[in-house]
Amino acid sequence: MNDRSLKILLGIIAVNLTLQTINQIGLFPTANAASGIQRIALCDEYGRVCAEMERHVSGNRIRIETEQ
Repeated sequence: MNDRSLKILLGIIAVNLTLQTINQIGLFPTANAASGIQRIALCDEYGRVCAEMERHVSGNRIRIETEQ
């Protein structure tokens, strides 16, 4: 193994150890969802026209009505 290959291998090991250390100390905390059901609304930019949810036998569908 030549000197260049050894430096690359040691560099990869150093990067992996650094990433594992950052993960263990919690520098970047994980995002957790709030408890319960989260609801969203698909609306236009003014909040006037919103999509409606329809329940069908085959599953849920979203219907969007637009004014023409």
